[in-house]
Amino acid sequence: MSNTVDKDDKGIMHSLNGVKRLKSDRIDLYQQTPRTKQLVKIHTADNKSGVFQSVSHNTPITTLESWFHHGVQKKLQRKIKAGQLTIDALLDLHGHRQHEAIVELESFVKYAIKSHSRMLLIIHGKGFNSQSEAVLRPLVQHWLSEQNSILGYCPAQPRDGGSGASYVYLKAVK
Repeated sequence: MSNTVDKDDKGIMHSLNGVKRLKSDRIDLYQQTPRTKQLVKIHTADNKSGVFQSVSHNTPITTLESWFHHGVQKKLQRKIKAGQLTIDALLDLHGHRQHEAIVELESFVKYAIKSHSRMLLIIHGKGFNSQSEAVLRPLVQHWLSEQNSILGYCPAQPRDGGSGASYVYLKAVK
């Protein structure tokens, strides 16, 4: 009986030849991998109110799929990304032109701040009907990243629109 055990041990050790032992078998669940930035070309109309600065034609704008202010805790970021927070207000920008979308977005965020909303859902669409890349999503993300009242944004969960919508988290107003 001990003879067959020795043969099995030698066979296992032979099959593990070249396998290196791990230094640690623990995984850092909180480690974030850096997201690659995508360059997107957008065209905007002149905004006479001066709230959104006009971007010249074919100017590349760097957008991120998700962004959070460095003060937002990791646990809260995970809850936002998972869609676990109650949505306080919703804005649907389907069918809007770029200039109209920015004006609507600006007034929506101002209203949300006045009404003490924290979690917003902005539906901008995926850009299937546009002739080139998506237009509203990078425009909305760029505008959001320039606002002081925004603590973060990320793509919504599939039940709320997936990559065609964004969760937006606002600062608390006192």
